[in-house]
Amino acid sequence: DEGELVTVGGDGYIRVWDFETIDAADSVDDTGLLAMEDMNELLVGKNVNLSSIMKIHDLGQPIWYAQDSNGAIWKLDLSFSNVTHDPECLFTFHSGKIEAMGVSPVTYLMATTALDHSVRIYDFIGNCQLTEIKFKQGGTALTWAPRVVNPKGGLIAVGFEDGVVRIIEVYDPRGLAVVAGRTNVGNAEMCLKQAFKPHTAAVTALAYERNGEVLATGSKDKTVFFFAVEDKYEPIGYICVPGPVQALQWSPSSHAESMLLVLCENGFALQVPAPILGEQDTVSTYEIKDLPTQYFRFCSIKSRIKREEEIERREKKKQEEEKAKLEWIKKQQDMGLEIEEEPEAEPKKEEPLPPIYVPQEPSPIVCGFYSAPGKFWLSLRDLEKEKTAEDIEDPSAYSIENARQKKEYDQIMKAAEDKKHKKRQELIILRHEFHHLLQRNMELPKHMQLHREVHQIGV
Repeated sequence: DEGELVTVGGDGYIRVWDFETIDAADSVDDTGLLAMEDMNELLVGKNVNLSSIMKIHDLGQPIWYAQDSNGAIWKLDLSFSNVTHDPECLFTFHSGKIEAMGVSPVTYLMATTALDHSVRIYDFIGNCQLTEIKFKQGGTALTWAPRVVNPKGGLIAVGFEDGVVRIIEVYDPRGLAVVAGRTNVGNAEMCLKQAFKPHTAAVTALAYERNGEVLATGSKDKTVFFFAVEDKYEPIGYICVPGPVQALQWSPSSHAESMLLVLCENGFALQVPAPILGEQDTVSTYEIKDLPTQYFRFCSIKSRIKREEEIERREKKKQEEEKAKLEWIKKQQDMGLEIEEEPEAEPKKEEPLPPIYVPQEPSPIVCGFYSAPGKFWLSLRDLEKEKTAEDIEDPSAYSIENARQKKEYDQIMKAAEDKKHKKRQELIILRHEFHHLLQRNMELPKHMQLHREVHQIGV
């Protein structure tokens, strides 16, 4: 409205430019670039990445709202006068999807984490965010410690994309336990109690043992690490598993023994007992090699079910045909007709049964949990429909197959093109012969010439 151009950027600045100067600008060289000074600028924040801005009028006064890609909405005053208000952050939230969440075991608090490097605490009854804490890496897994570990319900374990696990305490700075009731929940804060790095890749699962004595952490690096839960978490050791860890589930109190169910992305499920601190020799390595482990691997049975259904269908059809034949013979005999013995017919050639297909890789496990003692449930997703190029562990095998299919396709297309070319050549020869016959017909005496319309078809 005032001949000004407003721009926003990832450096957290808003700058105002004179539009007439820009419109009349002319570069002094072939680069097409021109250096000019802005009229005004405003630093919204150091860790702000502005992506868009909008202007509205409130009681005749212009107000600007800016979107921060790091997860915020800002209210701005761009009057650039002596009474200009400071930028006001109206809302903060995760930028991108939430990777993990957990609910307090004692009150209406929820913790979330995401790849935007933040861990946030919400009061989901009051529908508001209470506090947040930021780190240098994005969060990938989170669990709230049970009451047996922290009776006040103010402890969370968070896993990060670089393999680090952090134990974070939620508290009230005035000394009141924020999770003990509804008093002063707006004053909640977080502080880091302990950090350790058990993995070399992203942490994907965290689980406290039912008695609160052991914390298990799983990762994409195909390991599960165990920690003794004390005032300071002490490492017990780790085990190697057949695939990236998708989820961890400890057996409930209804089970006689405390067992950990390890679910891997590639279809493996393992069951291991909880190791005990001090029983492992950790002088040279933390790897536990003698922990009793049960392995389960699940693969598709769809083709086998279809095969069994087809066998049952064919057997039922044979029985129906045999029954119909016996009924016809009985009917003929009841009518007093003599039935001649039919020559034995040659057996019909049946179509082959559907083959049993066992995929090289089973469907990835999404989640799972214990049910009755000795039983657990799994949820798997369809591998064929959801696998992408990034999910393929050995792309060379697939590229070789793709090359083979492309070569076969090219051969088919070349054969079709050669056949088409041959037909065209034959048509050209026939056309020349036809024109030659027409020429010879014209050379004959008129009374000997053939008179008929000839329709030429161009090819």
